[in-house]
Amino acid sequence: MKHGFQIAIMAALASSSALAQTRAVVPPAAGDAAAPAPVAAPAPAPAADTAAVDPKARAKQIAAWKRQYGEGPYPDETEAFLANKPDALKPYWSNLWFGGERNAVVNFQRLGLAAMEVGDYATAEKAFDQALQRIETVYAKDALASRARDTFAKEANKDFKGEPYERAMAYYYRGLLYLRKGDYGNARASFKGAEYQDTVSEAEEFQSDFAVMNYLIGWSTRCMGESDGKADFDVAALAQPGITVPPKDHNVLMIAETGAGPIKAQDGAMKEKLVFRIPEANPPEKQTLFQFASTGLKPEVAPALQMSSLGFQATTRGGRAIDGILKGKANFKQTTGAIGSGAMNMGLAMMGQGGDAGTAGAVMAGVGALFSMFSSAAKADADIRYWDQLPDGLSIATGVAKGPAKVDVRFMGDTGPLDMKPAVVMQGGDKACQVVWTRSRSALVSGDVPGDDARVKAAVAKRKDAVAKNKLLRETLAQL
Repeated sequence: MKHGFQIAIMAALASSSALAQTRAVVPPAAGDAAAPAPVAAPAPAPAADTAAVDPKARAKQIAAWKRQYGEGPYPDETEAFLANKPDALKPYWSNLWFGGERNAVVNFQRLGLAAMEVGDYATAEKAFDQALQRIETVYAKDALASRARDTFAKEANKDFKGEPYERAMAYYYRGLLYLRKGDYGNARASFKGAEYQDTVSEAEEFQSDFAVMNYLIGWSTRCMGESDGKADFDVAALAQPGITVPPKDHNVLMIAETGAGPIKAQDGAMKEKLVFRIPEANPPEKQTLFQFASTGLKPEVAPALQMSSLGFQATTRGGRAIDGILKGKANFKQTTGAIGSGAMNMGLAMMGQGGDAGTAGAVMAGVGALFSMFSSAAKADADIRYWDQLPDGLSIATGVAKGPAKVDVRFMGDTGPLDMKPAVVMQGGDKACQVVWTRSRSALVSGDVPGDDARVKAAVAKRKDAVAKNKLLRETLAQL
């Protein structure tokens, strides 16, 4: 539950700042922070009554805060924490500060992507590193994480780690940040992490089909000079027909993100099933054109090919369509419920016949009742917290440049260019391998984690273990 003073903070700033929907961003110089974006941000908490010279008054103040805010955080801690944060990113830091460890992963993800949009790459790197550290504890490719997954799946009110596509995208963005700095080895490792996350859920593992990640693995491999990356490009082509190996002289990678990503919702009689909704079945951005030029070369126009859709990744497992997730598995509730009802009905009918059929019917009815009990015991109210900044389409084009490429981005609709400016254009890499990344929709969103359950949030916040973890998180945040 948010503290009263945080709500007041948000309200005060909301009246003086508006959220940027879509805007052009001039790429800052490497390592520089861009000008703050006009996004709603919480103002610092009202200055605490600092009675440092009067220990008794200070102790009285702390006692009053403790009665009001429990174990914290207290207003002076919040004020000190937010004081040096860029205005554009204060809402995201504030959500981390108050949201606790339960929502730390998604709040770090939101902070990281917002920081990428405003050009604060140092913050973006730290944020995604923190998110990935937490994801790795449960979803790494080792026996220890496998045991952690088993425990994690059984815990109620668990910390957010995200669905496979959400975890994969955290690795993807970290990989882009490595590409920007020319660190191709770590970029490749990140994209491999993204590919792996697409294959693993709490209780099941699947074949990877996230084509864009295989393509980026191949590109990173080529940039490292180890090989031409053809093997990985070929894997990408198997998952998404139409993908081809980029020409050997192409040294500019251009990535476009378009549309709006999946939304999570509850379904089933007890709201026990997690389902995914696609907010736009027909987004206006049909294609992205990159117009680029460099010294000594004629300007070129490169149409980007959509290689992956997050809507598809969310609603499939290994390429097979699903209609929902329950306890980490697709259709668990639906399947066991159907078996239970069918077995009980048949068993009861057989019991009415008497004799051997009646005995067999009694056994079948018992089995059916057991399945129905398992089905009914499934925990209601699926967790629908989700990462709300994600796009749907991930498209890529490549080209040739002799020096730093000057890039213009055009989003195309059914009848021609759209009146839609890119929300961000990030450029980086080196002469051998440049990278350009853009989005059609802004990642600067407002509000708390969407889909969070206020009752669960309040109940978890009262637990002693949660209080201790949240305090440790705030200590970590103060050092970032």
